[in-house]
Amino acid sequence: MIEEPEQPDAPEERPPEQPEEQPQEADAPEPAPQAEEPQPEAPQAEEKPAEEERRPRGERKEKKDKAAEVIPGEHLTPDVALGPEGSETDIERLLAAQEAPPVEYADEEAPDAPPEPEEAQPQAVARTPVEIAAEARYQATGKRKTSVARVILRPGKGEYTINGRPLEGYFPRVTLQHSARQPLETAGYQDSMDVVAKIHGGGVAAQADALRHGIARALIEVDPQLRTDLKRRGFLTRDARAKERKKAGLKKARKRPQFSKR
Repeated sequence: MIEEPEQPDAPEERPPEQPEEQPQEADAPEPAPQAEEPQPEAPQAEEKPAEEERRPRGERKEKKDKAAEVIPGEHLTPDVALGPEGSETDIERLLAAQEAPPVEYADEEAPDAPPEPEEAQPQAVARTPVEIAAEARYQATGKRKTSVARVILRPGKGEYTINGRPLEGYFPRVTLQHSARQPLETAGYQDSMDVVAKIHGGGVAAQADALRHGIARALIEVDPQLRTDLKRRGFLTRDARAKERKKAGLKKARKRPQFSKR
């Protein structure tokens, strides 16, 4: 037997691919074409005159501010009722009630008559010093800080003797001299009484205040009615201010040494 040669297998034929069917959408009715509405034409910008365009910016801002002004309290209602024109309002009634009563002039006096000259008002009579006997002596002690002044008042011509020296020689400063003379000038004895004083302790300013304190106390012995005037001016008050003592660990009463961290 003759063997027939094997023939190669023929390629299998594939059926032609069919295009995939897309799902058909339901036939929706197409919307009817709407009629085009006539659009309003944009208003053309009015042509501004050349003068407004040339105005400075400051004037434009002022116009805006004036337009935005709001009157404060515009929404409030007034408490006072205002009547119609020609009627009496509450304000007029209040003003009429507060008006002063009319001034009645006498028949002889007229409002246009010139004013009569006013009589001179009596001036306050100065206090007359009390008469002092020739041998009278009034002693007192004045103090200020650590100063002590022993004062003796006697009739004289207004001379001051302090530790055997005159006032101008012991207190060269005019301020201290004026401070020492104040009590006698207030009482009116600056020309009729001499002052003899012995002062020790303290400085010059403290001694002047101590002298003034001693003279004021001695004047009360002369005339007790002077107490009110002298007390009002502070001549009888003992000034208690003094130097504060030094504290341990400090340089002075309050001054501390410099702080060192290390």
